[in-house]
Amino acid sequence: MYDPYLILGIGREADDEAVHAAYLTAIKACPPEHDPERFEALRQAYEAIRTERHRLAHAYLDTTPAGALDLLERAAPVTGPGQPDAGTFRALLRGDG
Repeated sequence: MYDPYLILGIGREADDEAVHAAYLTAIKACPPEHDPERFEALRQAYEAIRTERHRLAHAYLDTTPAGALDLLERAAPVTGPGQPDAGTFRALLRGDG
């Protein structure tokens, strides 16, 4: 499970315009020729939540369990580079992060 809100750097209360603006800002900062994998992650995140209907579908239908890489991606904005401390990691496992 990935968190498109975290990938785009926006809150869950974001509207269509905020999602679009965050997407444009992110792809300008990370064009496909610099980091194709990151660009693809940004594109997929935008596609998942670009409209209110998509956001509702993502909220209700995305049931994939979080893997280790998902947890580390969620921890990155909170902890910066490196590994999260044990308390942060436990909070992420509980879903508090």
